[in-house]
Amino acid sequence: MPLGVEIHPKGRLPLHVAEMLCAVRQPAYELLTEGDVYYARMLRAIRGARRHVQIMMYIWQNDRIGRLFLKALERKCRQGTQVTIVVDAIGSFDLPRNFFAPVQRLGASVYMHHRWQLLSWQWLRYLIRRNHRKLLVVDDEVAFTGGFNLMREASLRHFGHGRWLDVGFVTRAQQPVWQLRRQFQNACRRASHRRWATRLLLRSQNKVILFSGRRAISFSMSRWLKRRLRKAHKKIVIAVPYFVPYGFYWRVLVRKLKRGVTVDIILPARSDVAWVDQLSFFLARRLMRKGANIYLYGGDDARFSHAKFYMIDGYSGTGSANYDYRSLVLNLDTLVFTPQSKGAWQKVHEEMLQNSQRAAEADLNTGWIARLLLAVRWLA
Repeated sequence: MPLGVEIHPKGRLPLHVAEMLCAVRQPAYELLTEGDVYYARMLRAIRGARRHVQIMMYIWQNDRIGRLFLKALERKCRQGTQVTIVVDAIGSFDLPRNFFAPVQRLGASVYMHHRWQLLSWQWLRYLIRRNHRKLLVVDDEVAFTGGFNLMREASLRHFGHGRWLDVGFVTRAQQPVWQLRRQFQNACRRASHRRWATRLLLRSQNKVILFSGRRAISFSMSRWLKRRLRKAHKKIVIAVPYFVPYGFYWRVLVRKLKRGVTVDIILPARSDVAWVDQLSFFLARRLMRKGANIYLYGGDDARFSHAKFYMIDGYSGTGSANYDYRSLVLNLDTLVFTPQSKGAWQKVHEEMLQNSQRAAEADLNTGWIARLLLAVRWLA
């Protein structure tokens, strides 16, 4: 511990000390952008599980990918492995009611986050607070997170060349695996719908995991992002499918542009949610007029970019959080950052730019509806 550092009464380290400690070793992780490779790695980890499998998804579809994972989990249940599944009720609304029955009969624990409760005022309070995390933790030895849902749209084999682009983060380092497991357990308690857990449903308490080498430390997501954005003096890269900055997160980008910081925004040329697309383009156009570089991802195959990718000077990160109010305040989301901007991170950035085109103002034209949506952009 550096001399002269004062420890927080609760045992927490000051943020600047934590960042310094996390810069000691080279990171022990992988970044994967191909859905079939990511799914294969997840299935290999599940099939090799000995004690427990904990999996959490926002969207779990009843397609070939979703059923493949269900069969792998069913097999582990028959072998006596403890299986816990958490799925968001809105994100996976089209799943058959008995989809998880085969694993539940074998002893698996299955939770639906904020499940449907019609004619219930409490459910309406929680309607816009979703569990947007995508996590897999196996035996406390390997963890997966990022933007990949269990759906055929991310698979080249099952969807073709127009598959969605995403970024997956895989690690076997002990500390980040433990941190991701804590996030899983936190969300699992919320999804239990017990009375004592109800008070948690209105507090996201999202954490960013700062990781390098064997060290991983969690901090408040909004607090850490605000600190890094304030300190940025060279370059900010934000690549998200839903770009709806609000309050501080809008003002800091405008402020940095005035101070000469390079701001690159990478958006999908087409979105899966048309009205959010309108709002993202409207705000991106305003930033472009202030000096930001706006890129539209699509490539020759007109792919949709579902990736959440950030570079803030020497820090790079990915996860499930978009640059909007819902991810940063309302939803349960995950971000993992490392004090690195080269290597795997640089390759992902270059891959996205290669399949993107620099946008002109005409490419970001929106109708009158975008102005109306500004009033309710916290819903985006």
